[in-house]
Order: sequence, then structure tokens, then C-alpha cells
Amino acid sequence: MLKKLILILVAGLFVGWVGLRLYEKMTPASGAADGPRRGFGPAALLVESAQPTYRSFDRSLDVLGELQAQATVEVMSRISGRLQSVQADRGDAVREGQLLAVVEDEDLQQQIRRSEASIEVTRAAARREEATLENLRVQLRRIETLHDEELVSLQDLQDLQSRVAVAESQLELARAQIRQAEAALKELQIQQEQTRIYSPLNGLVATRHLDPGALVSPSVPILSVLRVNRVKTVIPVPESSLGAVEVGLPATVTVDAYKDREYRGTISRISPFLDAETRSADVEIEIPNPGGLLKPGMFARVRLDAKLSEQLLAIPRSALIQRGDQKGVYLVTTELTAAFQPIEIGRIQGGYVEVVGGLDPTAQIVTTGAQNLNDGDSIRLNQAD
Repeated sequence: MLKKLILILVAGLFVGWVGLRLYEKMTPASGAADGPRRGFGPAALLVESAQPTYRSFDRSLDVLGELQAQATVEVMSRISGRLQSVQADRGDAVREGQLLAVVEDEDLQQQIRRSEASIEVTRAAARREEATLENLRVQLRRIETLHDEELVSLQDLQDLQSRVAVAESQLELARAQIRQAEAALKELQIQQEQTRIYSPLNGLVATRHLDPGALVSPSVPILSVLRVNRVKTVIPVPESSLGAVEVGLPATVTVDAYKDREYRGTISRISPFLDAETRSADVEIEIPNPGGLLKPGMFARVRLDAKLSEQLLAIPRSALIQRGDQKGVYLVTTELTAAFQPIEIGRIQGGYVEVVGGLDPTAQIVTTGAQNLNDGDSIRLNQAD
């Protein structure tokens, strides 16, 4: 039994010695690791590398604004009086010409009845004057005939002619009084029509200021009505970017309430002057709002499709690596190994990625073959042109 154990032990030592000799033959001398072929072991991967470059990127103009109604109208009474009824309230949709409020008109009705009666009196007076004038004209024709036959004196003829002229004046005065009374009646009827207040546009009631029973006047609003089938926002555009915007330029609008939706707008107006303090001009953008989801007062994030070009640090898209939620590149170390470097990126245009931060412009990065690397891998360089 002891002899078997000794034989097994000797055999094991022999096998270990043979394995050690084979390993030494396959392993390069220690001095070779410090030579020019450092990192070029059998596991080294062939990659291409380059330095980041500065490239021209087109950028949009992002500005924060506030939505406004396309039109806002304060609905007021054109006459003074007591409010009898209000037939719309906050949030109601109204149509142009829809009755919104009524002012009491009892006093006006009484004045209208009085005016109508006055017109009847003046018309009766005018008819009386017409009859008097017609009678005098008949007498005048008879007197003229008798005067031609020298049966009446010239004085009698002239007296009658004077009476006819006076009657004509009286009739004209009566007719003028009729027109005056009719004008007064028309004015009262207009005032009565003004006691009924109608919507000036299609829209929504934003605010109800008064309730029935309140005293109204031409300076006191009853309701506020907004036109919201289209909304607008006015944003400040810096002087340096004004050359890239023009009327008709598209804009993309988003709001916090509907983060998954984008609304398309258009520049409708550009202010002709700049604010002296901010050195910016107001630019108005109109946005269609057929569903009425966009509300005046909402904050809007506006992106103008203005192609503003600028030189920015960039890397090839093939160099960008995604590790979980982290984006980065592989740096080429002096030992010819790959070292992962997290970076912040901006826009991606064409085959290049904007680098916002985290990367030295003089760094050497892996541009081709980065997807096959792990942190610390040995690499062989095939320098890209």
C-alpha cells in the first residue's frame, strides 16, 4: 500500500514538471513585455482610433413661452342699467350672435310708448296743415281767375297768396316735427336693442364678472369671451438668432399637460424693434387648436425650425458605446488597452455625435471596433486616416 502511494506521488510530480516546462516554452520572456509589442498578445483586438473633431451642427432655437387666446373680448353693455339676466357662464362654448345677457328695459319701453304717441300727434297736426293748405290753394285759384276778370283787387290776391305761403311753411314744420319724433323713437329703439347683449365671436366664456341684479355701464365688463380655435404665444428671440427666423417658419410646440403630443405652429409676426434690455425681439407664433386642448395661460416649449449652424466637438457615431444608462467611448491608453470614458452627448446628425462634456479634445478614442471591447481589453491599432 505504501509503495502504491509513493508511485502515485512520483507520477504526479513528473506530470507537474512536464507541464511547467511546456508553459515556460509557450510564455514570452519577461523582457519582451516591455518592448514595442506590448499588448499584442494573442487576445489583442484590432481597432481603429482617432481624436475627436470639431464639426458644424444645425441646431433649432428652443424658447419658453405662454399660450394666449387668439382673441379676447370683454363683453360690456352699451347702456347703463340693471342686469336682468346672464345666459352664459365660465367655460361655456358660445357662438357669434348668441344672446349672452339682458339689461332691464322697462323705462325704455315707457319712453318708446310716449314717443310713438307723440308721433301720432305730429302726424295729425301735419294732416290738419295739409287740409288747410289745400283749401287755401283752391281759394287762390278762384281769386286768380276773378283777378284776371278784374272782379277782385290785387290786394285781395296778394293777401291770399301770403296765407298760402304761411300754410306751406306750417305744413313743412309739421312734417319736420314728424321726422324729429321718428328719429327720437329710433334712438329709443336702438337703446332697447342694446339691452340685449350678444357674443361678438365664436369661443369660450373665460370669466363671468357680474350676476343678475348688478348695475352695469359701458365701462363695466359682464363676461370675457376667448377665441381658442387657434392660440398664440409670443417668445423673445435673441438678436443673434433673428437672421434665421422669418414669417411662415414652422415651429413645434409642447406643453406639460400633454407631454406625448406635439403641436405645429407658424411664425405669424415679428416685432420690428428689439427690447433695449434683453436685446431680443418678440416673435408671435400661431398654433391651430381644433380640439381645444391647448389652454391660454399654459407654458409652452417652442422649438423653431431655424437652421442655426455652430462648430461643436464631435465623435463618429461608431465610437459611441451604451453601457446600461451610461453613454461613453473607449479611450486608447498608453499601454494599448481600452478604458471606458463616460461622456455627455447632444445632437446626433448624420454619422456624428455632439459631445457636450466628459471628453478631452486631444484624447485618442476607439472609432471602429468599439462595440466588441470591454474595459481593460488589449488592443492593436490600425490608425484610421
